[in-house]
Order: sequence, then structure tokens, then C-alpha cells
Amino acid sequence: MLSDMIPTGLHASKMAGVTFGDAVAVIGIGPVGLMALRGAVLHGAGRVFAVGSREKTVEVAKKYGATDIVDYHNGRISDQILEATNGQGVDKVLIAGGNAADTFEEAVRMLKPGGSIGNVNYLNGHDDVVFNAGDWGVGMGHKTIHGGLMPGGRLRMEKLAQLVVNGRIYPSLMITHRFEGFEKIPDAIELMHHKPADLIKPVVICNDID
Repeated sequence: MLSDMIPTGLHASKMAGVTFGDAVAVIGIGPVGLMALRGAVLHGAGRVFAVGSREKTVEVAKKYGATDIVDYHNGRISDQILEATNGQGVDKVLIAGGNAADTFEEAVRMLKPGGSIGNVNYLNGHDDVVFNAGDWGVGMGHKTIHGGLMPGGRLRMEKLAQLVVNGRIYPSLMITHRFEGFEKIPDAIELMHHKPADLIKPVVICNDID
């Protein structure tokens, strides 16, 4: 978790430039999205919309600091967020899931002028990212999109570890399935493949390996 989802999620909030008091929407609250959400909270976000519907991820999102839950089954997420913010929208959007074209269109639409988007969603297999020119302020809205590969390195890992050691991030909240023994690794991988509704992350504990 410390080498993948935590740094990737936190990178979204850093790219978007989340700062004190910001209203932030996090699209996708799987493991990386949950860490993007937590990163927004650690950067000082005042209001955090978590976009997702699965009961378990919603539960954990609230524990990580989400103030509002937006279920995409209840209509356009941009409509729901614009209504909740009296038409103002949010300062930052963090994208960690969703369909490329639809997600970016919604993100730009709900974003305030001068706002920014941090994307860590892997877009392999998508030909186009599309959004409405009017929602982008016809090019004059100062709405920016940032996407990039998460940085690595020993120093960064040490700093991330400090967040865990000192109780700023609890990765254990994302563990939904536990297995004991090396031979259980295939079972955990099968869970990741089938993605049942109650899954966030499985963990295999291997105490004795000769």
C-alpha cells in the first residue's frame, strides 16, 4: 500500500494544488481514490465530495474525512455537486476512476473558474478525453488539468512512512479481506480479479517462509 496506492492517491491532490479550505471532489473511491481523498484532507480541504456508491468504500471514505457522498446512480455527479454548492462548484477535482470521456466532462463542468484537476486514472484503452468548451469557459476559464506518473524514491517513501507511523494515514482501513499463508496468494488474486462489492484490498500474511 505504501509503494502504490498511497503515493498515487496523494499525488492527485498535490498535482491539483489542494490547499486550505478548498472544496474538493474525488471521483472514484477505490483504494487510490480513498488515498486521494485523504491527501486532500491532509492538504487542508474544507469540504470533500466522495463520488462512489459501494457501501464499504463509502464507509471508509467517511472515516478518511469525506464530508459529502455523491452516488452517480442518482444522476449526473456534476449536477449533484453544483446543487450542493449553490451552483458554484468545487475548487479542485481529483480523478481516480470512471470512464475517461464522461469523467472529464463532469470534472470540468463542476470545476470553478481558476480551479484545477489532478488525474491519476490510467486511461489506457481510451482514444479521447472530451469536455464541453462552454464548461471550460470557452478556453478563458483558467481551468487546468494535471496528469502525471507518481514520483518515487527513498526519501519520498520515508516521508510517506511518517504519515503512517504517526497516525496521519491508517492503511488498515482499506483491508477488507485477510488471508494467512503463502498458499493463499492465488485466492487473494482471484478476489482482485472478480472485485466483489465488499472488496477494497486483500492482504496475505506470510509469517513462515522457508
